[in-house]
This record gives sequence, C-alpha cells and structure tokens, in this order.
Amino acid sequence: MLLGLRISNVAVIEEVEVAFGAGLTVLTGETGAGKSILVDALGLLLGGRADADVIRAGCEDAAVEGVFARTPALAARLEELGLPDLGDEVLVRRVLGRTGRGKVYVNGALVTLGVLGKLTRGAVDIAGQHEHVSLFDSGLHRVLLDKYGGLEESLAAYGREWVNLREVDARMDALGGDDAKVRDRAEFLRFQLDEITRLEPEAGEDVKLDAERRRLGSAQKLKRQAAEAELLVAGEAPSAVEIVGRALGLVHESVKCDATLAPVAQSLSTALSELEEAARRLNRYVEGLESDPGRLGEVEERLDALKRLCRKHGMTLDGVLQKRGELETELGTLENRREILEELNQERKRVEERARKAALSLSRARKASAGAFSQQVRDGLGGLAMGKAAFDVRVTAGETLRPDGLDEVEFFFSANPGEPARPLAKVASGGEASRLLLALKRALADSDACGCYILDEADAGVSGAIADVVGRMIRDVSSHRQVLCITHLPQVAAYADAHLLIRKSVKGERTVSQVLPLSAGAERTQELARMMSGMEVTREALGAAEALVRSAHRSPRARRESGPEGTSPRGRLRRTA
Repeated sequence: MLLGLRISNVAVIEEVEVAFGAGLTVLTGETGAGKSILVDALGLLLGGRADADVIRAGCEDAAVEGVFARTPALAARLEELGLPDLGDEVLVRRVLGRTGRGKVYVNGALVTLGVLGKLTRGAVDIAGQHEHVSLFDSGLHRVLLDKYGGLEESLAAYGREWVNLREVDARMDALGGDDAKVRDRAEFLRFQLDEITRLEPEAGEDVKLDAERRRLGSAQKLKRQAAEAELLVAGEAPSAVEIVGRALGLVHESVKCDATLAPVAQSLSTALSELEEAARRLNRYVEGLESDPGRLGEVEERLDALKRLCRKHGMTLDGVLQKRGELETELGTLENRREILEELNQERKRVEERARKAALSLSRARKASAGAFSQQVRDGLGGLAMGKAAFDVRVTAGETLRPDGLDEVEFFFSANPGEPARPLAKVASGGEASRLLLALKRALADSDACGCYILDEADAGVSGAIADVVGRMIRDVSSHRQVLCITHLPQVAAYADAHLLIRKSVKGERTVSQVLPLSAGAERTQELARMMSGMEVTREALGAAEALVRSAHRSPRARRESGPEGTSPRGRLRRTA
C-alpha cells in the first residue's frame, strides 16, 4: 500500500506532499490541473523511464519520493536484493537531473533503476501505463490464472516431477556427447590417473619429506651444535649438571637448620634429573646422527616430483589424492557409458511419463479455471457499460514440458463487437483499460497480491446510471485493496473515503499545481457540485451533491478502516530518509 508521496519540481508541480489511506481515494480537478502528473510521478517510483522534459522549467533536478507499507513480499525482496530493511515502511526516492543523470535510493541505499523495478514490480497497478500494469504483462497471465483457480498444489506436484526430469537429463549430459568425444575424454582421464598412480603419493607425505630433507641437509651443523650442547650440560667443568649439583648439596645442608628450604631442594633435585636426562638424549642424538648424501638426494627428487604434480593440477597433495578418486569414478562411468545410458533412458521415460501426466492434469484444471475467470470478467464488463466487449483467457497446450507445465496462457480482449479479440496489451487503452482493469481486479480480488490500484479516468465514456455502477464497483474493490482513482464523475467521487482536489494557480508569474485534501463536509460537497455544474456552483447542484453523498453512504459495503483524511506523511518521509 502507498502511504505517502512527495513531488518536487516535476512539470508544473513545485512542491507537493500528500498522504494516502486505505480504501478509496479520489483525485478530482479541472482538465489540465495536473492530475496525471501525480500518476506519472508514481510511475517514476516504479522504475519508469524519464527524460529532462519532466523537470520544472528553471530547475536543474526533480525528485519523487514515496513511502510504501512494508508487506511480506516487499520484505522478502529487500532481503533478496540485499537492501536495508528499516521496519514498517519502505522509502523510495528518485532524483532526475537535467543532464540525464539520475539517482535512485531505497531506504537510503543507492540502487540501479533495474533493482528498483525488481523491488516494486507488482506493488502498484497503474491503468493506462502498460509497462507498470502487471495484469497486462502476458508473462504473468499464467500466474494470475493459477492463483485464481487455486492451482498452487497442482503446480507444485508437477514442479516436483519436472525437477526429477531435469536431474535425469543432467546425469545423461554428464556422460558426454558422441562416442569420439567420450573416447578422448576417457584417454585423458587415464593419462591423468597414470601420472598420479606412478608416484603413488600418500597423504601428508610431502610434509614428512620436507622435514627429513631439512634434517639431512643440516646433518653436520646439527651434530656440531648437539655435541657442544652436551658439553655445556654434562661435560667438562663447570657444566650445568655440576653447578646445579653443588647448589643442591648446599641447600640440603641448609634444610637441616631451616625446613622452609625443602621446596627449593625439591626443585633443584628435579632440575638436576632433567639435565642428566637431556645430556643422555643429546649423547644418543650425536652418536646416531650421520650425514647421508644418498638419502638426501632421494628425498629431494621425490619432493620435486610431488611438487610438479601439485603444480600441474593446481592444488595441494591432499587435493590431488581426492581428485584421483574423482577421476577413477568418472572413468568407470565412461567405460560403462552404454549400459548406464540405457538405464537412464529407461528411467527418463518413466519420469517423463509421470511429469506429462501431471502437466496434462494441470492443463485441464487451467482450462476449467479459464472459463470461469473469463465469464466473471465479462460479467464485470457488462456492469461497466461494456456488455458487448469480448474477453477470453486462452490456454494453449504445447508438446514441450517446461517449468510451469505445457501451457501458454494469455488474456485476449476486444472492446467493440465484430472486432476479433487480440492480446490484451495491444488493444486496451485509456478508459477501456481502466474499466477492464477494474473488472479483472474484481475477479482477482481474493488472489491478487497487488496492494494498490491506480485507476486513471475509469469513468471515461460512461454517464448517468452506469457512472453510479462504476462508482459502486470501484468502492467494492477498495474494500479489499487501496484504490487511487482519478475521476471526472461526481457519481464516482461520492463513494470516496478520502477526496483530494488538484488545483492549478499562478504563483509569482509561474503556474503551479497544488493538492488540497477536502474535508468530509462542505468542501467535498462544493467540489462535487462543481463537477456537476461547472464553474458556477448552483444551489441545485449543491443539493444534488448532498444527495449523492447520502446515497453513497447508505450503500452497503465491506469497507476497511482508513486513516484520517489529509494526514500528512511529512514526518514519516523525513524520518525514514
């Protein structure tokens, strides 16, 4: 749901800030007052294209800022796109520059126009702006039909079979292409395996050999240093053993007079034992350490071979050992390729049969739903003075299985009798698009996830009793979703929960458009009377306007609670920014 909109320096708008509540908000005003500018500005927030002409004359940039209620769908998209999530609201700001450079921010984070489009897709439907009307996107018609028919479980059942089929195909693809390519691949695998097997490497062998190489390469140095250390510990006087022994004897004598020195004597005794053990180990090390140039050469040659192998495969020795297992597995598969392919072919036939059976069942359910949906939309069009219009949901089953089944689904429409129905996006425009959108939305009210509908002059071409039907239908839709409706008909405006007047005036030799929230009493009645009688508001027109409002309020409806009329989102916009 759209909570608020702020526009700066767009066309004749200098600065406009307006709040929107739930239910039905109507926007009225004289022709050329700037009503469509609000719709165009909202289109910019949805990722629409813009050029420098939309920037107010004399200004270098323009800005449009909107606050949307944070729905579960929006929250999921924020997470998916890696955007900040600030709580209950989502703030979108778009700045347009006269030089052509613009910036887009979502919750304060700079994003691309593509990211903005992904975030807001389906959040708002704008009748007449086809690039933003999700209902006119043929790519979504199947999704809408499945939701209308409650076919999610059938679609999920087919989806599981489709995944199984793709897994079998992936396993078959992994077996390679023609026989020549398979033979070449097998020869390459054997070559790599032979290269590894000839060395017969062991896990951690390179680490052990490197330690042995360092020891053998430094044998003379190590022997000299160990012998010198042995002399210092237990060799010629004064050695460490002799010095500690003398200290221990002195402390033992002192303990006879002062027992508190007993711990010191114990420590020295332990130290003397450790020194004697160290001396014995050094002696054994010196006697056992011999220079072995032959063994050193063997170690270095083995290490070089292992390092070349690792460099060739671009991994550690442990990685090479793991790769050997993978090569053996793949080679075994290729050597038994014909048998495995035959088994997979049989398995694929079984899986495809199940998938095709699920797809045909889904297709039958779609065709049944398409008939009911088409009739419901046609009934809605009949109540909107388009009883002779044709609307049809066409489900065309193909032969090739796809992720969503076998079917192509598209909406077809013709506004005039005798004219063939054509794809919806090519034929609906203006008031026809608005009324068709209204009929579609009424049919989809329980399944459509879109939270805000913009109806731009949905009353075009209707009057009298039909206008009242349009008003009641729009009011009915607004009991399920937020609706913003630009209208020239007082019969429609009378049903509004909130009424905004778009007025053009002159401010210091410049034309500006303003948005004025009207109170539920005299202000609204005055505007409805103006819509009936023109510039001069007559007493009769005021009386008729009051009667319209009373009649609209008496009409039964399931309306939701909306916020106070005219509440400004200024604090919300600036706090989030």
